[in-house]
Amino acid sequence: MRKLLPVAVAVGLISGNQAHAFGLDLSFSDETANLEVLSPISSLIENGGQATLGIFYNDLNDVVIHGKLIAVGTQTNTRLPYKLSFGAKIYGGEIKEANADVGAIAIGGAFDISLTEGYNPIDLAVEGYFTPGITTFGDTESILEIGARFTIEVVPQAKAYIGYRLMEVEDQRNFTWELDDNIHFGIRLEF
Repeated sequence: MRKLLPVAVAVGLISGNQAHAFGLDLSFSDETANLEVLSPISSLIENGGQATLGIFYNDLNDVVIHGKLIAVGTQTNTRLPYKLSFGAKIYGGEIKEANADVGAIAIGGAFDISLTEGYNPIDLAVEGYFTPGITTFGDTESILEIGARFTIEVVPQAKAYIGYRLMEVEDQRNFTWELDDNIHFGIRLEF
């Protein structure tokens, strides 16, 4: 699994456009780490979009590789500009303790609202992804991932945030494995 990380970085570098070639999102807690390579794909989706490829790891040696393809719409004609996004996310990996494979295609989305404008804008975002049994494979029966983050722009190309993520995987025996239930800190860089 860990050998796929250079591939994720290469895909992010190759698939980006000239305005922002790629981005990198890193988040850490005491028990988890998540790395994502981001690539804007506005040339492929008329109103904008984003593709990501990432890897999640926790202190129990659970590893989940994930990719996301989402369409993003921005609303600026309100007092507080916001973004809505919707798309699909794919998961593949292993829960070490359960000796179970994780595999699923999920649907979901996010709501991101700008709380302030001007210098160092602040955003609040919530997102969620769910997969029913019909779109799972391996030992997976369902996956639920929800999260929220409070972000401040440090400079135009870098944002810092504090967030929360809950990631649960239900296996075919109907046992739920909690891969993440932590507050984390992170940075998002765009180049």
